[in-house]
Amino acid sequence: MVVKTIGELCNIVSGGTPSRSNEEFWNEGTIPWIKIGNIKGKYVNEADEYITQAGLDGSSAKMLVRGTVLYTIFATLGEVGILGIDACTNQAIAGLTIKDRNQLNTDYLYYYLKSKKKYVNKISRGVAQNNINMSMLKSFELPLPEISKQEKIVASLDKVFAIINDRQHELQKLDELIKARFVEMFGNFVYERDRWNVCKIGDVADTIDPQPSHRTPPISPDGIPYVGIAECNYRTRYIDFEKARKVGQNVLREHTKRYTLDEGDFIIGKIGTIGKPFFIPAEQTYTLSANTVLIKPIKGKVVPQYLYAVFQSEYMDRIIDAEKKSTSQPAFGIQKVRRIEIPMPPLELQKQFETFVAQADKSKVAVQKALEKEQLLFDSLMQKYFG
Repeated sequence: MVVKTIGELCNIVSGGTPSRSNEEFWNEGTIPWIKIGNIKGKYVNEADEYITQAGLDGSSAKMLVRGTVLYTIFATLGEVGILGIDACTNQAIAGLTIKDRNQLNTDYLYYYLKSKKKYVNKISRGVAQNNINMSMLKSFELPLPEISKQEKIVASLDKVFAIINDRQHELQKLDELIKARFVEMFGNFVYERDRWNVCKIGDVADTIDPQPSHRTPPISPDGIPYVGIAECNYRTRYIDFEKARKVGQNVLREHTKRYTLDEGDFIIGKIGTIGKPFFIPAEQTYTLSANTVLIKPIKGKVVPQYLYAVFQSEYMDRIIDAEKKSTSQPAFGIQKVRRIEIPMPPLELQKQFETFVAQADKSKVAVQKALEKEQLLFDSLMQKYFG
């Protein structure tokens, strides 16, 4: 089979960011400006921000046409999308346009690049800012069967990928059901502050700073996972222990002097990505990042599922949004968390909510198993086609 490099098959450019201090570049902009967070699926059709023609002309941003394949090369690596609109991107995203569409199918290129995600994250380890450069991307070698064979491969992958998306949509709907039940039982604290007694989070939960020094421990290749919000997969509900950096056993020994992990404990992001709760397994050997806060609900004072749901509520979203706007580097330290006031309905009502969540979780487990089965099939097909 013919093998060619991405550089031989595609024209590749990186994006740019117009100066934020120049209002002319941003005010009343109409040109979509794509960031990593906008790549949420196969097709990218929406932007959060827009720039003006002056912003495009006065920066390294470049106009990309519909059908351009987007690939993230900085910070979050290996995310792929196909532009469904004409747009430009920031510098963390490369745009690939195919030189000869009779030689390379756009969707085939999309799936090939998806297959490289683990590889790019592996080769980027040890790079201070977690990136790959354009030369590395251009050197990727792509197996190139006849275009008709590429189309058959795409059809096969599309079929499985559609089922995976359906399963993910089911999980999302179940999450939405839980949130709707929470509002139905407890109301919306944004508008109904007088419905229940109020207490501070610190009154019903221990909030612990996993690493008070805030210094990231040195890497130890044979060590234990150092888990933060970045390793928490909110789609699968699992922690990606393989992705986490490894640190020495001494870090775990220091942490176990200060806290132990129990069922019902969860973490939230403390710096950068703040809030965003994630239940963590108690029976696993790992340690927690300095960029998290550990929330340990106190038994008999609050039901963990209830407190967790509070952190997912509109009320908490507003607190987090206010924090994000207050500083260029949002921080959600333990003192701030302890002082947050929350509604405190009777424990019996919280337990009823917990029972409802348990039933929904049973459904999620069934969907998750089906999703994992389809994901294994998809991964095996990707391995078969792209190696």
